[in-house]
Amino acid sequence: MNTTEALHGGEHSLRIPSLPAAVVKLNELVRDPDVGVMEIGEALSQDPELSMRVLRIANSSAFGLPTTVLDPRHAASILGLKRLRSIIIQAGTSSVYGTKSVRKDEVMSAHWRHSILTAHICRSLAEKSLRADLMNAAELHTAGLLHDMGRAIFLDNLREQYLEVCAAAKGDGVPLVEAEREAFGVTHAQVGAKVVLAWDLPRNCAQAIAFHHEPWRVAKALPSTVVIAVADRLAHAVATNDLAGMPLVAERRDLRFLGLGMGSLLAVATDAIQVWNGIEL
Repeated sequence: MNTTEALHGGEHSLRIPSLPAAVVKLNELVRDPDVGVMEIGEALSQDPELSMRVLRIANSSAFGLPTTVLDPRHAASILGLKRLRSIIIQAGTSSVYGTKSVRKDEVMSAHWRHSILTAHICRSLAEKSLRADLMNAAELHTAGLLHDMGRAIFLDNLREQYLEVCAAAKGDGVPLVEAEREAFGVTHAQVGAKVVLAWDLPRNCAQAIAFHHEPWRVAKALPSTVVIAVADRLAHAVATNDLAGMPLVAERRDLRFLGLGMGSLLAVATDAIQVWNGIEL
């Protein structure tokens, strides 16, 4: 794994992994206004492993495409640049740690499944929200996918100590971010934001991730943070099969702020349950 030492938390140096070179190149192409969809698809097709990952994600139930895509160029034409970029980021992050090793690691597997579901819920909430000042649905998908990337960094660098901190926080009823700040001098939300910036992804995505456990501190300036917070809570409820708790993941002010009704939230929850059952790593 190529890594860049990019963060110091208290006495600890945390290594942040680099995105695969192919993903970095494609990310640059997507941002170039002179590069078209078919050119992106052609460039993607030059990397068979990444292409396979992208097609697998694109054809999953989470994206619900009307037809199966078998070629990167076809995927690009159907998905469009914004959605294709979010899928390329998902494919790239899943390859950072190696899919096979993740499958064998129960903790990391649970982390990635939660992240993928949160990404899907973020996109669904964005599509149903009446607010016009949110990040677009594809950007929110990426923010949801990476919202807990800081936890993966802690697990990769300080696994045993981090698991002890998580267990102690849960046993004592202390918010995890407070326990992390006490133990490491930095929270997983802050680390996740650093990863996003290190990977040259949008700054508003990094800012939203940094505050997703305290969204109302920045809701006026960064309304998308509330989407990530609600999606994060709903994803946890789905994963634990907490049917009674699902309607409670969003307070009235969350729903009002996002321009959502309870019916819309329950529709998103119902869809999320189906997606959760179909997530494969």
